[in-house]
Amino acid sequence: MLDIYLTDAKQHIQFQDYPGDHPVKFILNFKKIFPSVMELLLPVLPEDNDLEKMQWESKEVDFKIFQLLVSGWGVVELRLTALAQFKNRPYADKLVKQAKAKRQEYSKKHPQLKTVELDYLFLQNLHALIDADLIEVGEKFYLPTLHGLWKNYVSSKILNATL
Repeated sequence: MLDIYLTDAKQHIQFQDYPGDHPVKFILNFKKIFPSVMELLLPVLPEDNDLEKMQWESKEVDFKIFQLLVSGWGVVELRLTALAQFKNRPYADKLVKQAKAKRQEYSKKHPQLKTVELDYLFLQNLHALIDADLIEVGEKFYLPTLHGLWKNYVSSKILNATL
């Protein structure tokens, strides 16, 4: 469980909706996928350095973005599993690598982009790639849903990838 203190709301919350048993390990692995995680949740080490008692600080809006990333990755994993059944696992993994490469390309071409914006663009590119394949088996496009979830958290330029 992540024990999070929302600094702007002056409220403690407990977040349990993530895979795995160890929250610190989850965060460290999750930041490999979404580097903005370390900007959204700030670690607060206990005085005795016991990672079991680790706490986190965040602003309310940053925590909501973190939740969007967690749930968004869950959807990606489900869709990649379906794609792996339709095609194969190496093919699905290749799409993730393509989306990561596109994120790198965006970061080089547009250095003013925030890490959260790059993470959103990564999600959007990945869903676009998955959409292109899963539409063949009658799956609906996911991009309109993704846009709806994120419209209050990124600018319309980022939302529509019109950089």
